[in-house]
Amino acid sequence: MKKVLIVEDDINLGTTLAGTLEIKNLQVRYSDGNDDVLDTFSQFKPDIILMDVLLPHNQNGFEIAERIRRRKNHVPIIFITSLEGADAMKKAFSFDNSDYINKPFRMQEVLLRMNNLLSKQYRFNLTDNFFQIGETMFFPEEQLLRRGTKRIHLNKYQTLVLVVLCNSQDTFLSRSEIIQEVWRVDDCRLKENSLNNVLSGLRKYFTDDPRVEISSVMKLGVKLYIEDAEYI
Repeated sequence: MKKVLIVEDDINLGTTLAGTLEIKNLQVRYSDGNDDVLDTFSQFKPDIILMDVLLPHNQNGFEIAERIRRRKNHVPIIFITSLEGADAMKKAFSFDNSDYINKPFRMQEVLLRMNNLLSKQYRFNLTDNFFQIGETMFFPEEQLLRRGTKRIHLNKYQTLVLVVLCNSQDTFLSRSEIIQEVWRVDDCRLKENSLNNVLSGLRKYFTDDPRVEISSVMKLGVKLYIEDAEYI
């Protein structure tokens, strides 16, 4: 799973970006710029960064990018800014492996630019991801399960939980790992019932396919088992 670090002081924009990219089967870390961005970068080790230029406490996205590059790290960076004029664009493109987007923007533009940078380095395509779960195709972007002519639309949390399980297929994940990944809460007990409801709903969708099993084992966690499964 590719990892994206979003650094954006507009919380509404930042959380919208994060939610959209999670549906795209990406692991996301969001920073509003009030923390130590370089420390977050070092710990998270992202495959790509969406970097706002104007950040709190007189921080500057270009300066943070310069410090990242001084570490001999060439992770792709897409600068996002409301600044107008050629100077900001010229500065953004002075960095290797970078791109630049003006606010306001459409999400499709972000995805295309991310796809362009990631595909150069990882042969990765954001537009073609789906999972084959037994006889069912799972399209996270569309929150859709499809088997033949049958279509089942999932809600946001069913989609996110199923993505987490697919990415760790045949491996037990603790319930707290899943809850933290999907709901982003500190006290996992608050979302135990929510996870139970999601798992119950997902199991119903696969009851008529003997190749698929979503199992829960005390002290081990939750596992998705797919006989002869293939990820595409």
